[in-house]
Amino acid sequence: MRITRGMMIDTTLANIQRNQERTSLLQSQLTSGSRITKPSDDPTGAAHALSFQEGLDTTEQYLTNIDQAKSWLNTTDSALDAVTTTLHRARELAVQASNDTFDAQDRAAMQAEITQLQTHTLDLSHAKFGAYYLFAGTRFDQPGYVQANPSTTPGAYQGNAGQVQREISPGVTLGINADAQTTFDPIFTAFNQLQAGLTANSSSQIQASIGALDTAMSAIVTSRAQAGAKVNRLEALQQRLSDVKVNLAGLLSNVKDVDMAEAITSFSMAQNVLQASLKAGAQVLQPSLLDYLR
Repeated sequence: MRITRGMMIDTTLANIQRNQERTSLLQSQLTSGSRITKPSDDPTGAAHALSFQEGLDTTEQYLTNIDQAKSWLNTTDSALDAVTTTLHRARELAVQASNDTFDAQDRAAMQAEITQLQTHTLDLSHAKFGAYYLFAGTRFDQPGYVQANPSTTPGAYQGNAGQVQREISPGVTLGINADAQTTFDPIFTAFNQLQAGLTANSSSQIQASIGALDTAMSAIVTSRAQAGAKVNRLEALQQRLSDVKVNLAGLLSNVKDVDMAEAITSFSMAQNVLQASLKAGAQVLQPSLLDYLR
């Protein structure tokens, strides 16, 4: 077979183009840090990389949800801790006021502080996480309690019993808000009983309110224990998902990331090959004197 000049030119141009494409690909890999710059570079690897990236994105979203849920629960616990302190003080005053040595004047003076404690508890029931009220069910755009009274009192409670849910793993959701009515109704009931006893100057009524305050304290303890158990569950899940995230990131890196040292060496070699092909091509493509004479 006779090799014509045209065939030599075509072969030379094809070699130059192939070397340019190889150099360009390696340069792109060095710039991006990824050996797969487009699906055609490695269709199978690209499919695996997409799957790993989707898994990574989903895992990161669950970790974000868990962080938010933990913050909500910890903020709830802080508010209930303040309520606990308030109840302790109210109980101390109730125990003092139940003593028969206290007269109406003493109890009236004590009632002023009880009123302040009751108002402060109402304020604490308005605790928020960001823009959301913690103790209002799913109507978290407004305070749950608008009066320092149990929810059975008309107009006292404008929230609901709904659960604020967060998805923490595939198909698994967790209710993160405390039951406002179960938590605060006993408190406001106890305060009202204590107020009535102080107003009536009745030692027996005040003594009965101490039991109501103990019941309210138990409700707070239960709510805080539930929140703590949920935080523990979330922290355990957070650790597992963090491990999953590390594994997925490693798998994605193995499939997608370029070996920088190898890529630099290959790029340098590709540049040399390209320069050599350009030099050789220049000689082939340069017309000779005889070409002009013909």
